[in-house]
Amino acid sequence: MLRNERGIAGMSVKGLIGTALDTAVKIFLIIVVVTYTYKYAMQAYEFGYRIFAEQPVSGEEAAKVISISVTGEASVMEIGTVLEEKGMIKDARLFYLQELLLGYHGKIKPGIYELSSDMTAEEMLAVMSVEASEESEESEQAETSAKTDEVSEADGAENGGPAESEETGTESSEPVPDGGEAE
Repeated sequence: MLRNERGIAGMSVKGLIGTALDTAVKIFLIIVVVTYTYKYAMQAYEFGYRIFAEQPVSGEEAAKVISISVTGEASVMEIGTVLEEKGMIKDARLFYLQELLLGYHGKIKPGIYELSSDMTAEEMLAVMSVEASEESEESEQAETSAKTDEVSEADGAENGGPAESEETGTESSEPVPDGGEAE
């Protein structure tokens, strides 16, 4: 019986070592999977964040301006590749996704545009977009009418009272003598 006990004891040590090695390999594989999942999840998050919050390539001090000609048959990816080669954007794939997701899909019109490296990709898309020119005209008209309203409120003082002159800060209307005109 002693012989059988040693055989059983020997088996349990071999089984114990095998189980320990199996567990160690599984733990190693789990660590590798978690590490790579974290790494690629962070890259995906950063890429997704950059779609909506991409900063310009350079600041105003070091900005360079280029002219780019966009033809009717140029794809957004081709435009992005040219901009990336010229140093205006960091990633053509990101430019392509920004065009899709930021509301400029299919709105880029052919023409020659001056773009600066201190512009974001969204600003570049707005310059090249049909809708951007219409919106800027509307916003300029709204600003002009708002300024006109402010000026007329300042000039036409309440209840017909005198208004102040912008140049000197004095009252601009003087009392009119009976039957006469203002001097």
